[in-house]
Amino acid sequence: MSNVAIVGVGAKTAVGLNARQTGFLLRAGFPAMAESPLADAKGEAITMAFVPTLDGGLTGAEQLCALALAPFEEAVEPISDMTADVHLALDEGCLDAELATHVLEAMLKRAMPAARIHIEARGEAAPGALIPAAIQALDARRADVVVLGGVHSDYDPRAIAALEESGRLFSRENLDARIPGEAAAFFVLMRAPDAARRRLAPLARVLGVGAGRERARPDNDDAAHQALGLTAAVKQATAQLAGDGRTAGWMLNDLTGEMRRLYEWQSVFVRAQNILGNPYYIDSPAQRIGYLGASAMPLFVAMAATAWRHGYAPSPLALATAGNDGGDRAALVLGKA
Repeated sequence: MSNVAIVGVGAKTAVGLNARQTGFLLRAGFPAMAESPLADAKGEAITMAFVPTLDGGLTGAEQLCALALAPFEEAVEPISDMTADVHLALDEGCLDAELATHVLEAMLKRAMPAARIHIEARGEAAPGALIPAAIQALDARRADVVVLGGVHSDYDPRAIAALEESGRLFSRENLDARIPGEAAAFFVLMRAPDAARRRLAPLARVLGVGAGRERARPDNDDAAHQALGLTAAVKQATAQLAGDGRTAGWMLNDLTGEMRRLYEWQSVFVRAQNILGNPYYIDSPAQRIGYLGASAMPLFVAMAATAWRHGYAPSPLALATAGNDGGDRAALVLGKA
């Protein structure tokens, strides 16, 4: 797709304090669900995946900052002296979005003073628009480095109350639901020749990106199995693979326990058999470490890059998909560097 490489990744999740820990423990099948300090409307502790090393008294914008700082520093460590465009995605319905944007921008600026910060509440599908724009900016030399990331946290009584009120809070009596979670992840894009001059080894390459719009949403009764939006996103992202006759054997998705999204993904899985192949390894991290929100796609990039770097990836090509409640869908094809 372009001579652009991924040269840095960072992550912080309920199972790992960095990308390597997260990747290794997810590959080992390690779950992170536990009884949390937060309670439902009945006063009973809820099951959730949360980062136990963070201050349990933080919520909202402060919690997002506490999540995002370490993975951002991890990702940009090789290029911290450069001027970079930084794009950070928040959830669509991010609580206190204006305050979160303000404090996150200040935090990122302290960590990387020369960065140009852009923060938007675009949810899981943000990379579908941000990655092509980033690659165009790099190819046109309007930017030397682009950092993309996402941060999400359900560690907030207001978030739990909203999930419970909408019937989407996971419990033993409600399995068709989300397991609350929190995570942050980032990855760094550079032109491959520039990376080589700085002696940075590419971790992965972006081979295709796609975006689509789904009609079925939590607030309507449209049939999720039609999956026209995700199908369009996957078809667009995998056009190069289809043309070359190659197949991706590793599929990463943001599925939780909600059947609506599972039906959608199943339809696309069947339709995409021409570009999927052995070993058909399917990763659904949110089912083990909680709902990922806007951090989903950056986390998938970090997982894939880490797996290829350390030699345990199931396939040299990976297809990642994600989508938000508003109907936006994104697909990303990654290749081993």
